[in-house]
Amino acid sequence: MRHGVFPARFAPLLTSVAAIAAAMVLGGLFLAIRGKDPIAAYGMLASRGLGTSYGITETLIRMAPLLIVSAGLLISLRAGVWNIGIDGQLMVGALFAGVAAAAVAGQIANPLMWVIAALAGMGGGLLWALVPGILRVRWGLNEIITTLMMNYVALNVTSWLVKGPVKDPSVVPPQTVLIPREMRLPAIPETGVHVGLVVGLIVVVLVTILFRHTVIGFMLDVVGRNRQAAIHAGMPVNRLTLVALLASGALAGLAGANDILGVKGLFQGNWNPGYGFAAFALVYLARLNSLWIIPFAYFLSFLAIGGEMMARPLGIPTYFVEMLEGLMLICFAVATYFERMRSPFGHQEEVETGPANAGEAPEALVGEPLLEPVAQPTGGRP
Repeated sequence: MRHGVFPARFAPLLTSVAAIAAAMVLGGLFLAIRGKDPIAAYGMLASRGLGTSYGITETLIRMAPLLIVSAGLLISLRAGVWNIGIDGQLMVGALFAGVAAAAVAGQIANPLMWVIAALAGMGGGLLWALVPGILRVRWGLNEIITTLMMNYVALNVTSWLVKGPVKDPSVVPPQTVLIPREMRLPAIPETGVHVGLVVGLIVVVLVTILFRHTVIGFMLDVVGRNRQAAIHAGMPVNRLTLVALLASGALAGLAGANDILGVKGLFQGNWNPGYGFAAFALVYLARLNSLWIIPFAYFLSFLAIGGEMMARPLGIPTYFVEMLEGLMLICFAVATYFERMRSPFGHQEEVETGPANAGEAPEALVGEPLLEPVAQPTGGRP
């Protein structure tokens, strides 16, 4: 034990906090260079985002789909699969959910309509992840490229569909039929936050149970940590890879359904909330630990809402918060480098797993340990 149980256990979390602090400092320097007062900007960000009931409510509403997206992304990354197509899968899922909900709204009970829309959303996201998944496991094509390209296809396909085949004919703008407000997800009692937030928290808890208490979660972790060890152990690596990508896509679609049923009530042409980039920042700051997703999701949601509320009064660019998220990832990469150098094992050569596992999540980022050690292959590289 290096410095006692407490420092060793929470050192990864402290690294993430340090990366956030460094990013905020760099963001402040950017504002100062542009002639803005960073102290006043951050003060307004905190007061508007945390100091008002409106800011807190909007933060929690934005947090709901971000929790679901990040939980799905965590599954794929823990399995060594880079799902860059989160945004495309979310848009397709949202469109499917909007069409399905509008088709049955008023004809069946609202809870049943919500379930149908949620399943349609998950089906849409899963469908959009299926093609890259098959290309990966059947022909070994890099999922980073295929999922990224599917984002552009999704943007154009959903835009075409909502301008033609699924467009509401009674209005001019390209959109699906509006779901009446009284038929959308109800608010949590005594709050203005819809129950989609509860769904997001439940999804995170289920993903935690998946990796801590189930065999398939254990196998996904092994594949992500060491593909060759998983192959030698006789695990169905290709099947697990496909499952991880499809689960990630399905949860992205569920997040889209969450936004449609809880906030928007319809799908609009060219709508793209861009949760994918924020989810990557969130999951890595949480060190691929499922429960840590919850506080980091609130923090990034607060940044987004507070940033929107401070942009106009102070004349700060609307892209400032997205820039902060990028700086956090850069600072996080630097921080984890020094963290590895401080480790007594930091200079050991990492096990290579070959090009088929090129999307592997770095082992040092994984916050939840395996249930038991995985035996490494002996007798040289296979």
